Amino acid sequence: MENYKSIKGSGVYLILGISVLYNALFITLLFFMNSYEISSLLKIVLIVCNIYQIYYLTIYASLNYSIDDENLYINSAFGIKKIKVPFNEIEGYRKAKGHIRGIKLSGYGKNYFAIGRAIIEKIGITYMFVTSTEDIIYLKTKDINYGLSPEDFDKFEKELNKKNVSPLVWEYKANRNINLHKDRKFFIPFVVVAIITLIITLNPIVLYLYDKLPAMMPLNFNSQFVAVKLGTGKQFAFKQAFYGVLNMAVLFCMYYAAYFCAKYDRKSAYKFIYVPLIISIAFLVMQIRVL
Repeated sequence: MENYKSIKGSGVYLILGISVLYNALFITLLFFMNSYEISSLLKIVLIVCNIYQIYYLTIYASLNYSIDDENLYINSAFGIKKIKVPFNEIEGYRKAKGHIRGIKLSGYGKNYFAIGRAIIEKIGITYMFVTSTEDIIYLKTKDINYGLSPEDFDKFEKELNKKNVSPLVWEYKANRNINLHKDRKFFIPFVVVAIITLIITLNPIVLYLYDKLPAMMPLNFNSQFVAVKLGTGKQFAFKQAFYGVLNMAVLFCMYYAAYFCAKYDRKSAYKFIYVPLIISIAFLVMQIRVL
């Protein structure tokens, strides 16, 4: 098996810099924020952002490619993430240099590196594993393209030619057949978010109408979950219902963002439904804790 390192670029410094900036910003906000709801959401965002940053930093730092008799392998995250591309599925390749011209759909990327999915000009939907734009090779398959930046570029290209993979020029057309409601990977989380949002909205109102709430209820908490403002059960019910309406608005916005993204890449659209899912679960947990 032939192994090829990815060209070392400067993208790692951008990821590290953004990580430091995010952490400094959110920790500063947490220090000055004295609201239970907002501080809880900030903590969730901070954890998710750090996981995201560490994931792509690990991929970038450990990226390499390997070739055997039948397959091309894209290895990263120290072997945890490994993509196998059979040579009999590769229709051809195209070489490129210089700035990456395209739109990022997911992952990390600038003009000089890209990790994740993107729409590349004249190439189409591409799973990018490009750490430098010194030399890029795009591989076309039926389902998706792959962007690579091997260090020993000439040797890598010759190895592809030996496997009967030849240069190719192709055209890209956006997908017009978008039926997210028929996609279980999208529809199931969507239904879960809708149900959670309804619970957040209706549960306190039902409890109030059936006189299950105390006469006085806490309306606001500080970051240590100590009540700092009290109100009537009616005020509490309508405040919680308002949170439910906000969650509905987030779900609505994320649905249409996913719909737009699905025109280009369906898998990249899935991430949009997990934003309202995480937020709605957080609000439900907070409501249960208050009750």
